[in-house]
Amino acid sequence: MRMDKRAIKSVPLFSDLTDPELGHLAVSGSRRKFPAKNVVFQEGEPGEVLLIILSGKVKVLLSGKNGQEFILALLGPGNFFGEMAILESAPRSASVITAEPCEFLLLSQKDVTALLKKHPTIALKILKNLSQRLRKTNEHIRSLVMFDIYGRVSRCLLNLAETQGGRANGQFLVPNRPSFQELANMVGCSRETLSRAIKALKDNGCLTVTRNTIYINKVWE
Repeated sequence: MRMDKRAIKSVPLFSDLTDPELGHLAVSGSRRKFPAKNVVFQEGEPGEVLLIILSGKVKVLLSGKNGQEFILALLGPGNFFGEMAILESAPRSASVITAEPCEFLLLSQKDVTALLKKHPTIALKILKNLSQRLRKTNEHIRSLVMFDIYGRVSRCLLNLAETQGGRANGQFLVPNRPSFQELANMVGCSRETLSRAIKALKDNGCLTVTRNTIYINKVWE
């Protein structure tokens, strides 16, 4: 299905492109829809396309030999993934699964390479995104090594609030909150341990948890 130029321009990565350039992407790119809980690609597969999220949310994760999952990131509209495999001409470094129904814009390695050569600003945006993800990965490792379960959960929720929610009425908040299992996979613990930690943080006044939102009242000390 052909893309609409306005939809492409709404993606931050391509916001500076001219109308003819947007037209070229509309012709060369393709749209694809995935239902919820569908594998977009798996770690180790060949990387031949860059995917930009037009709607929905995905989980970027690593899988263990015994079926356990470790979630590296939750990404929503405007975010992109698959760039590492394209830039390196290497296999996918992680798996991606849809957390809800999604629609993507797919660009081939050839089109992405041509864009980067012609538009250094796009290359800089991708480099900035990679740097931000590396910084978050470093913080994630620091959290796993240096904090107890309560600190890890607090830092995970703060990171989600910064990237997805923000602040409302003086509180940090995580809208459309992940399931407890997804949160457990993000902090590297069992669901039961995560539930006990959430309860302790609630009892301590750190969190308010509703069906769809987590409000961060204060950070665990």
